[in-house]
Amino acid sequence: MSTAMDTPMVRSGITTDANSVGQGLRWIRWLVLINLGLVALQALSAGFLLSGSGLAVIIHARVALALALGALTQGVAAVVLWRRGRVRAWMARAGIVLFVIVVVQIGVGRTKRYWLHVPIGVGLFGGLIRQTSRLDTLWHATDARS
Repeated sequence: MSTAMDTPMVRSGITTDANSVGQGLRWIRWLVLINLGLVALQALSAGFLLSGSGLAVIIHARVALALALGALTQGVAAVVLWRRGRVRAWMARAGIVLFVIVVVQIGVGRTKRYWLHVPIGVGLFGGLIRQTSRLDTLWHATDARS
Protein backbone atom coordinates (compact mmCIF):
# COMPACT_ATOMS: atom_id res chain seq x y z
CA MET A 1 0.00 0.00 0.00
CA SER A 2 1.53 3.31 -1.08
CA THR A 3 0.90 6.62 0.65
CA ALA A 4 1.87 10.20 0.02
CA MET A 5 4.60 9.79 2.63
CA ASP A 6 6.29 7.09 0.53
CA THR A 7 6.77 9.26 -2.54
CA PRO A 8 9.35 12.05 -2.83
CA MET A 9 8.06 15.57 -2.40
CA VAL A 10 8.02 17.50 -5.67
CA ARG A 11 8.62 21.23 -5.75
CA SER A 12 9.49 23.09 -8.95
CA GLY A 13 9.59 19.76 -10.77
CA ILE A 14 12.59 18.50 -8.82
CA THR A 15 12.29 15.43 -6.63
CA THR A 16 13.76 15.51 -3.16
CA ASP A 17 15.08 12.03 -2.59
CA ALA A 18 17.75 11.35 0.04
CA ASN A 19 20.55 11.76 -2.53
CA SER A 20 19.52 15.28 -3.60
CA VAL A 21 18.99 16.32 0.03
CA GLY A 22 22.47 15.02 0.82
CA GLN A 23 23.90 17.01 -2.10
CA GLY A 24 22.15 20.16 -0.86
CA LEU A 25 23.59 19.64 2.60
CA ARG A 26 27.03 19.03 1.11
CA TRP A 27 26.93 22.38 -0.76
CA ILE A 28 25.81 24.35 2.29
CA ARG A 29 28.32 22.55 4.50
CA TRP A 30 31.21 23.46 2.17
CA LEU A 31 30.10 27.09 1.96
CA VAL A 32 29.83 27.34 5.75
CA LEU A 33 33.31 25.84 6.15
CA ILE A 34 34.78 28.24 3.58
CA ASN A 35 33.17 31.21 5.35
CA LEU A 36 34.40 29.91 8.71
CA GLY A 37 37.94 29.76 7.29
CA LEU A 38 37.63 33.32 6.01
CA VAL A 39 36.45 34.55 9.43
CA ALA A 40 39.41 32.76 11.06
CA LEU A 41 41.74 34.43 8.54
CA GLN A 42 40.17 37.78 9.50
CA ALA A 43 41.04 37.15 13.15
CA LEU A 44 44.65 36.37 12.20
CA SER A 45 44.99 39.43 10.00
CA ALA A 46 43.47 41.57 12.78
CA GLY A 47 46.14 40.27 15.15
CA PHE A 48 48.84 41.23 12.65
CA LEU A 49 47.14 44.60 12.28
CA LEU A 50 47.42 45.18 16.03
CA SER A 51 51.10 44.23 15.80
CA GLY A 52 51.64 47.10 13.37
CA SER A 53 51.84 45.25 10.05
CA GLY A 54 50.90 47.52 7.15
CA LEU A 55 50.27 44.57 4.84
CA ALA A 56 47.69 43.24 7.29
CA VAL A 57 45.40 46.19 6.51
CA ILE A 58 45.27 45.18 2.85
CA ILE A 59 44.81 41.49 3.67
CA HIS A 60 42.05 42.27 6.20
CA ALA A 61 40.18 44.41 3.64
CA ARG A 62 40.52 41.87 0.82
CA VAL A 63 39.43 38.95 2.99
CA ALA A 64 36.45 41.05 4.10
CA LEU A 65 35.36 41.33 0.47
CA ALA A 66 35.90 37.60 -0.03
CA LEU A 67 33.80 36.94 3.07
CA ALA A 68 31.03 39.19 1.75
CA LEU A 69 31.05 37.24 -1.52
CA GLY A 70 31.11 33.94 0.39
CA ALA A 71 28.21 35.00 2.61
CA LEU A 72 26.22 36.17 -0.43
CA THR A 73 26.91 32.86 -2.16
CA GLN A 74 25.87 30.90 0.91
CA GLY A 75 22.69 32.94 1.30
CA VAL A 76 21.63 32.61 -2.34
CA ALA A 77 22.50 28.90 -2.49
CA ALA A 78 20.62 28.19 0.73
CA VAL A 79 17.50 30.02 -0.47
CA VAL A 80 17.56 28.25 -3.84
CA LEU A 81 18.12 24.84 -2.23
CA TRP A 82 15.40 25.52 0.34
CA ARG A 83 12.93 26.53 -2.40
CA ARG A 84 13.72 23.25 -4.16
CA GLY A 85 13.12 21.33 -0.94
CA ARG A 86 16.71 20.17 -0.54
CA VAL A 87 17.60 21.95 2.71
CA ARG A 88 15.67 23.18 5.72
CA ALA A 89 14.35 26.71 6.08
CA TRP A 90 16.70 27.57 8.95
CA MET A 91 19.64 27.17 6.57
CA ALA A 92 18.20 29.80 4.23
CA ARG A 93 17.56 32.15 7.17
CA ALA A 94 21.07 31.58 8.50
CA GLY A 95 22.58 32.36 5.09
CA ILE A 96 20.63 35.61 4.75
CA VAL A 97 21.43 36.68 8.33
CA LEU A 98 25.11 35.88 7.76
CA PHE A 99 25.23 38.13 4.70
CA VAL A 100 23.48 41.00 6.52
CA ILE A 101 25.84 40.71 9.50
CA VAL A 102 28.90 40.65 7.23
CA VAL A 103 27.69 43.82 5.46
CA VAL A 104 27.16 45.51 8.84
CA GLN A 105 30.58 44.26 9.95
CA ILE A 106 32.26 45.78 6.90
CA GLY A 107 30.41 49.05 7.50
CA VAL A 108 31.42 49.38 11.14
CA GLY A 109 35.00 48.40 10.27
CA ARG A 110 35.27 51.05 7.56
CA THR A 111 33.91 53.71 9.92
CA LYS A 112 36.44 52.63 12.59
CA ARG A 113 33.84 51.64 15.19
CA TYR A 114 36.08 48.93 16.58
CA TRP A 115 34.10 48.70 19.82
CA LEU A 116 31.37 47.12 17.68
CA HIS A 117 33.52 45.60 14.92
CA VAL A 118 35.39 43.21 17.22
CA PRO A 119 32.35 41.73 19.05
CA ILE A 120 30.50 41.25 15.76
CA GLY A 121 33.54 39.40 14.40
CA VAL A 122 33.57 37.12 17.44
CA GLY A 123 29.82 36.56 16.96
CA LEU A 124 30.36 35.67 13.30
CA PHE A 125 32.91 33.05 14.29
CA GLY A 126 30.61 31.61 16.96
CA GLY A 127 27.60 31.60 14.63
CA LEU A 128 29.48 29.77 11.89
CA ILE A 129 30.79 27.23 14.41
CA ARG A 130 27.17 26.65 15.51
CA GLN A 131 26.04 26.24 11.89
CA THR A 132 28.84 23.75 11.31
CA SER A 133 27.77 21.76 14.34
CA ARG A 134 24.10 21.71 13.30
CA LEU A 135 25.01 20.74 9.73
CA ASP A 136 27.27 17.93 10.95
CA THR A 137 24.40 16.58 13.05
CA LEU A 138 22.09 16.66 10.01
CA TRP A 139 24.84 15.22 7.79
CA HIS A 140 25.29 12.21 10.06
CA ALA A 141 21.51 11.75 10.36
CA THR A 142 21.22 11.77 6.53
CA ASP A 143 24.07 9.23 6.24
CA ALA A 144 22.31 6.95 8.72
CA ARG A 145 19.10 6.99 6.65
CA SER A 146 20.84 6.24 3.34
